[in-house]
Amino acid sequence: MGIRVEKDTILNWINEMGKFLRLIVEKWESGLQSSEDDAEVSAGYLAFFGLEKSFFQESEIAALKDYADSSLQDEQIRPLALLLMYDGFISADKSLLEKAKALLGHHAAKTGSFSFEDFDHLAKIDAKLKEV
Repeated sequence: MGIRVEKDTILNWINEMGKFLRLIVEKWESGLQSSEDDAEVSAGYLAFFGLEKSFFQESEIAALKDYADSSLQDEQIRPLALLLMYDGFISADKSLLEKAKALLGHHAAKTGSFSFEDFDHLAKIDAKLKEV
């Protein structure tokens, strides 16, 4: 019975995180960013990962990988990478983009899965890193 509850909990978390990311992506794609968007993104780190945005900004890539391995389920690593990526796009923060790229690669290596969507995300990150 406990396994079902845990599985339902992570599925609910993934659904809620997906809704949150869709809102962030829509705002980024619309090009209408405001200071409220930054506050909303910052609140997402706390709501979904239990840590302030500053933790993710200040942590080195190796520390983020350790955090992901010790504190997150495999299914949570990719959403964290996507949040870092879109936050990096919105704020033009090269460090967040590099961390997102590293976590996407870490997730692929850890789970043995890789999608064309992730390949596209990595290409977008690389393009943005070249212009920042």
